[in-house]
Amino acid sequence: MQSKKIILFIVEGIHDKTSLSICLSDLLEEASVHFALTHGDITSRYGTSVKNINERIGAIVKDFSGSIFKPKDFYEVVHIIDTDGAFIPEEHIKKATKVEEGSSHIKYEQEEILTPDPKNIKERNEQKSDVIERMLSIEKVWRTIPYHVYYFSSNMDHVLHNNPNLTREEKERLAEEFENHFYKKPEEFARFFQENDLAVKGEYEETWEFIKLDCNSLKRYSNFGVFLKGREK
Repeated sequence: MQSKKIILFIVEGIHDKTSLSICLSDLLEEASVHFALTHGDITSRYGTSVKNINERIGAIVKDFSGSIFKPKDFYEVVHIIDTDGAFIPEEHIKKATKVEEGSSHIKYEQEEILTPDPKNIKERNEQKSDVIERMLSIEKVWRTIPYHVYYFSSNMDHVLHNNPNLTREEKERLAEEFENHFYKKPEEFARFFQENDLAVKGEYEETWEFIKLDCNSLKRYSNFGVFLKGREK
């Protein structure tokens, strides 16, 4: 019997994996679903640039594969990222002397980012948006594996729990609650990303053009439903 090909999901952290892994494994029965964690935001990480992001993504896939898997063993690589307001106009990044505890000194609102250091966030957004643009031009990684990027805006917590400013403890608790809520309900899980107001409709490229407009990358949106379309049982 021929072994299933791998769909590798690249996500930022363990809570992302907790929220998505079981339902995606149920939905994508034709594939072997795996996750690779970047342990933070690779798009804004120090040293990441438009020149090396392709290589860095390839390295993530190769590190996951070790000496076991080859490019031919993969069906595709799906990279899930947070937008973090990366595309908003700079005037919507505001200085705030006191930001709520647990939000990493940054607070995400519907129309603005509040931070003690606006200059740092402006520089972060410039790097992040440039790197994302480059990622969108990548069609294959590790030579032959199809690659696509999907977003959660302003972050995964915002999309899944309607709160972009969770504490670490809240992230852990709510990720487990989300997993439990959709356990053995893959069709309901898919509808969550396809039928709610948060679902951005249209073709893949159109959903990316939408999130770049105005302050959309701060609002509660995701194009992950585009990936899930047609994959329901």
